[in-house]
Amino acid sequence: MSEYNIEYLNTKNGLNTVKVNNYFLHSKYNPIQEAERIVEKEFEPNYIHVVFGYGLGYIIDEIKKKLHKKESLIVIDPLYKKIQGNAKNANHDFILVEDIRSEVIEEVLNASLRNLSIKVKIICSPNYDKILKKEYFVVLESIKTVQRIHQVRENTTRQFSFGWQENYINNILHTYMNHSLKEIKQRYNCPIVVISGGPSLKKQISMLKKVKDNVIMIASGSTINSLLHYHIEPDYIVSIDGGISNYNHFKSIGNIKSHLIFGFSSHYKIQETFPNTKYALLDAGDNDFQKYVIDKFAIEIPLIAGGASVANFAFTVASYMTKGPIAIIGQDLAYTDNKSHEDSNKHFIKIDEAYKKERGMFEVNGYYDDKVLTDYAFLLMKKDFERLNKQMKHSAPIFNCTEGGVKIEGMNQLPFSVFCDLYVNEDVNIKKSNQSKTKNFDLGDFVKKMQEEISIYNKIMGEIKIGLVKLDRNKSNTVFDKSVLRELDSIDKSIKKYKSKTAMNHIFDPITMDVLRNYEPVARESNAEVYQRVFNQNKELYSRLLEAFEFSKQYIENVIENTNKFM
Repeated sequence: MSEYNIEYLNTKNGLNTVKVNNYFLHSKYNPIQEAERIVEKEFEPNYIHVVFGYGLGYIIDEIKKKLHKKESLIVIDPLYKKIQGNAKNANHDFILVEDIRSEVIEEVLNASLRNLSIKVKIICSPNYDKILKKEYFVVLESIKTVQRIHQVRENTTRQFSFGWQENYINNILHTYMNHSLKEIKQRYNCPIVVISGGPSLKKQISMLKKVKDNVIMIASGSTINSLLHYHIEPDYIVSIDGGISNYNHFKSIGNIKSHLIFGFSSHYKIQETFPNTKYALLDAGDNDFQKYVIDKFAIEIPLIAGGASVANFAFTVASYMTKGPIAIIGQDLAYTDNKSHEDSNKHFIKIDEAYKKERGMFEVNGYYDDKVLTDYAFLLMKKDFERLNKQMKHSAPIFNCTEGGVKIEGMNQLPFSVFCDLYVNEDVNIKKSNQSKTKNFDLGDFVKKMQEEISIYNKIMGEIKIGLVKLDRNKSNTVFDKSVLRELDSIDKSIKKYKSKTAMNHIFDPITMDVLRNYEPVARESNAEVYQRVFNQNKELYSRLLEAFEFSKQYIENVIENTNKFM
């Protein structure tokens, strides 16, 4: 017997309706009128609409009448084929999701939500929440997860965009004077252990000491201090975080043998003070910046897929550097034993009920198929590991050897001692001497190139200032003068033309988010209201672009001044 008893019926006004397990999915009197009433109440302009339950499509048809061209409509219905049979073909003008797994729903939502938007409107078709109770819960939780993760990403972008810009510009100098990660691509054919600072790291310390000469150890960011506390010097340290707190973890590190692998977002003072060989990488999304560095300085920096955590980057770096097996340890991504980190980590805190509430903690599946406590920041990192592991084409085995914390779905688990027994040859010491050649560089030429960039900034800033003046002097309150439109168009063309020749990067991200999200059209706008909305949008855009260029110019001037230390 089928799990679902589906009955097709005629309504009082001659239309069709359907019952599933004795629940009507549409009115038995007038389904169209019912759909109109639901949509009138629930529809939100400029939102992504997620409808749980297609039924016979009455609600979907009404929503489509209200959608603008760029607005997405997602229909989630695991019963779609059972109810439709052969009546509908595959050519939908909406996004249909029949697979109810959370990762599928989240992927569809992420593809539809632009600029880290969290504007999602969920509409549950009549009685679908009763027929598919568990499935509806999955949908709600998936939407909530995507919204929270987008909020975390947005908060990070807003907090660090200016700092990232300063770091990117300063790290051009440190890359110019040092090395590209490309120099050590696939250098090794041995096991690499990626070490993070979660609470479970402590249980792996004795084994790390035992095999330290027989593996390559990569420390994730601030984990270096925990390792030094136990008198372990990793072979490489990966630094990505751009905040001053990250620099504080590194500023007292002196007489060690470790090499540094840094992203351009890494706080520039780390690269300035770190004593040993340094290798640069770029985030996988930095294609334009990679081209800029190649064109301007003839340096090729590899694009490395990462995520919300330095450990995500360290994981990908390991695959980039070795053909051998990879183990990750200390990657709890959870508050194991009510701890934030391994005991010796400078960030360590013992969490209490107030902190749990402040962080909005919740339980997820753990390493041992138990339930462990995490939060949305950790969840974002977990999902990044799962994405990277799925995308990675690594020829040797990869294992999560944390022995605690969350279960990283799709990644094989193995006790660290077993990994070492299987893959580590204690009779073979890994050759770890620095094989990178001393780099020759001309700082005078570097300064000249950066001065040329300042000239580009001055040109663009001059055009923006003229455009803002003309915008303010526009005479009409319903239409823009042709001279104003020409000037704004000229600014856009200049920015497009010269952006690839400058280091302007993530400083634009919050501007893009706000300008595209905060000025969406509303229903029944008058000509004056349309004008005022577009005026305000352009005023904010060019005022903030001007500020971004002014700050970036100052960062470059500071770098030029700083270059004198090394000349």
